[in-house]
Amino acid sequence: MVLVAGITACQQAQIHQQQYLQFGTIIDISLIADDWQAVDATFAAIDQLLQQRHQQWHAWLPGSLQDFNQALVKDLRSAVAVPPELNHLIQLSKQYHELSDGLFNPAIGKLVAAWGFHQQQPPDLELIALIQRDIPTMWDLLLENDQALSLNPHLQLDFGAVAKGTAIKQIAALLQQRHIEHFIINAGGDVYALGHKHQRPWRVAIEDPYQQGVIATLDLPSAMSIFTSGNYRRFYLDANQQRRHHIIDPRSGEPSTQISAATVLHADPEIADIAATTLMLSETSQIKETAARLGIDDFLVLTEQKQAYVSESMLNKIEWQESQLLNVHRL
Repeated sequence: MVLVAGITACQQAQIHQQQYLQFGTIIDISLIADDWQAVDATFAAIDQLLQQRHQQWHAWLPGSLQDFNQALVKDLRSAVAVPPELNHLIQLSKQYHELSDGLFNPAIGKLVAAWGFHQQQPPDLELIALIQRDIPTMWDLLLENDQALSLNPHLQLDFGAVAKGTAIKQIAALLQQRHIEHFIINAGGDVYALGHKHQRPWRVAIEDPYQQGVIATLDLPSAMSIFTSGNYRRFYLDANQQRRHHIIDPRSGEPSTQISAATVLHADPEIADIAATTLMLSETSQIKETAARLGIDDFLVLTEQKQAYVSESMLNKIEWQESQLLNVHRL
C-alpha cells in the first residue's frame, strides 16, 4: 500500500479533495483548481463514472459481470455476447495472462469466492478441492466476433486485480479532458499523479508490510502511477495459524506464500495494477524476467523472509525509511 504525504492549502492555489467509496476501498482525489463550480461538476462526474463502473465490473453483486459469468456457465460451450462495458477488461486480461504465462489470471473468480474473501465467510474446502482439479484460465475463454464461450465449468471472471487500475485511468482521463493539470488519485494506496503540488512533486510512501509504518518514500513523477499488492491487508489465520490472504496462486489454487508485497511504478495504472499482483505470484528467481515481460522497469518486491528484490532504476528513486531489510537484491 502506498501512502500520500499530507496535503495543505496555500495562497497560490486551491487544493480540492473528494472521497468516494467504491471497489471496496476509499478513492481519494486531490486536485488543484481555482474554479469552484467546475470542480464541483468534475467531482459529480467522477462519482457518476465510479457508480457506473462499480455496477458493471463487480464480480459478485448484480450487474453486467455477474450476468456474463452466469451466462457462460448456464450452457457450457455455447457462445454468449460480450457486453461492451466488459470487452476492454476481457481483452486486457487475456493479453496479460499470455504475457505472464498464466500468472495473471482473472478466470479464477469462483475460486477466490470459495476461499471466502467476497462475503468474509469460512472457505468452502470441498469446492476449493473440486476447482483445484481443473483450475480455469483465460485460455479457457474463447472469443470471436464479440462472442465468448467457456471451456471450463469453474471459469468465473473477477477483475479485482485490474479494475482499480482501469478506473483510475478513466478518472485521470476525465480530469485531463476538463483541463485539470495537477491532481493525485489515491485508491486505497494505489496512486496516479499528474503535474505537481505547489511546484513540488507529489510525494508518496510505501507501507511496511511487516509492521506499522513506512518502509520507503519517493517523489512521484508527473503522469506516473505506483501500485502495491500485498498479503497484509485482507487475510485471516487458519486453524494452523497459517496466513490465508486474497491473492490466489492460479497454479496451486492456494493463497500465495513467498512474497509479502510487490510495488510497481509505471505510467499506465492498468499495467501497474496487473504487474503488482503478478509479481506477488512470481518465484523470486523469476522476478526480473516476469517484470521485463510485463514492461516494468521499476519494482520493489519484499519477501516473507524480509528480503528486498529491487530494480536498479527503482532503487535510484526511493529513500529507505526502515533498516530491517538486511538483504537487498539489486536486479
